[in-house]
Amino acid sequence: MLYWRMKNKILYEKSKELITKLKKEQENNTSVKSSDSLENFKGISSPSIPDETLKILFQKLEKFEKSEKYLSKEITLTWLANKLNTNTKYLSELIKIYRDKNFSNYINELRINYIVHKLYNEPIYREYKVSYLAEECGFASPQVFVIAFKKINEVTPSYFIKTLQTEKDC
Repeated sequence: MLYWRMKNKILYEKSKELITKLKKEQENNTSVKSSDSLENFKGISSPSIPDETLKILFQKLEKFEKSEKYLSKEITLTWLANKLNTNTKYLSELIKIYRDKNFSNYINELRINYIVHKLYNEPIYREYKVSYLAEECGFASPQVFVIAFKKINEVTPSYFIKTLQTEKDC
């Protein structure tokens, strides 16, 4: 009983932290995606990618993020490299430098951030099933979506939605 209460308290606090973060982003009119602008990128270099190429790829990657094409279920490293007119090695290295993630984790984070913002800003999304939310943000299965959501936000989507509903009722 005590363990269950402690676990629930921790989950609730994690959900509240996420909601607080979203409120601050909304107040500052910023988002997770735009926080790493070109100014923050200066000074980062790669031994295998020329600086000018790195800068151009970074700008293309930012444009890709804003276009929300990461919501496609068919996206792969090869597909994105072709769209950005580069090779998979350069793109993979850029993502590692830029986000400190591999390609799969990078795409998953973009998708999860997208759905978190939808859940927060558009209450109708809170009424949808997890399977629909997974499909909406490009995941092939609800199970993979829940695992990715929990890995990034430390709470499940259903618990986050429940917390959002509670917040709105107060």
